[in-house]
Amino acid sequence: MSDDHAMVPVTQIEPGMVLSDELLDNNGLVLLAKGAVLSEATIASLQRHHIEAVPVARVEAHRAPDEQAVVARLDHLFRQHDLDDDHDWAAKLLRRYVEDYRLERQVAP
Repeated sequence: MSDDHAMVPVTQIEPGMVLSDELLDNNGLVLLAKGAVLSEATIASLQRHHIEAVPVARVEAHRAPDEQAVVARLDHLFRQHDLDDDHDWAAKLLRRYVEDYRLERQVAP
């Protein structure tokens, strides 16, 4: 089994989980397409059809952005602007907004 999905028993499925692969019946017919979002009705239907487990996509844990990589990328993107020049205030402001967004900083309204 790969790291991007897990076989989850139907009794443990929760609404909102996503299929990581097609769900086939015993004849090889597609019951649910890859990427289908499972609802309460779908889960109940799987139980009625005696399906025991389904491949569910794992949700990747959120990782904080690498600040050094973000700054290096923005340095490259803004390389033609002198951010110390007060006349280039628009580039300085844009750079700050993009950096705050990429680093997921909370910005006061």
